[in-house]
Amino acid sequence: MKRDVFYEYVANDFNNWIIEEKIKKPIILLLDGHKPHMTLALSEFCEKNQIILHALPPNTIHILQPADVSVFRPLKQGWKNTIQKWQSKPENINSSVNKTNFCRLFDETLRTCKMTTAIKNAFIRCELFPLNSNNRDFTKCVKNFQERHQIKNNEPENESTVRDLRSTEKVIKKN
Repeated sequence: MKRDVFYEYVANDFNNWIIEEKIKKPIILLLDGHKPHMTLALSEFCEKNQIILHALPPNTIHILQPADVSVFRPLKQGWKNTIQKWQSKPENINSSVNKTNFCRLFDETLRTCKMTTAIKNAFIRCELFPLNSNNRDFTKCVKNFQERHQIKNNEPENESTVRDLRSTEKVIKKN
């Protein structure tokens, strides 16, 4: 996603949704650590609107991103099932998904996949809720870092990953 698109989403869609749903601020918006999302304009908008942006630490994506851990797979399968069911109807034989029918079909997918349960379970599996760093397995982060950067076993472990995770925890607990 490009910077300008992400800014427009946060400013016009996400923030408006927070207001419409009467969600108490401040809130934390966890990001996957991709720097292209972050801009000065976005940071200023979020500060003004009590949205705390926090990028998850590098080398922790596989254990700290709830969507990757427990949401995308059932959602993809649910979408596939919805489309197959929709295309099997005689009136849709030669039809394809387009702007007109996408939202209705995607809404059907979300309702049949029980996404609320999947999302809650994802935060539990990622150990983001309830938050407790004593139960978190930091060795997964260090191992991933070592594999990605080809660090030999006799070199010291990367302590910055652990510090990054503890920093994330402090931001969440503070708010």
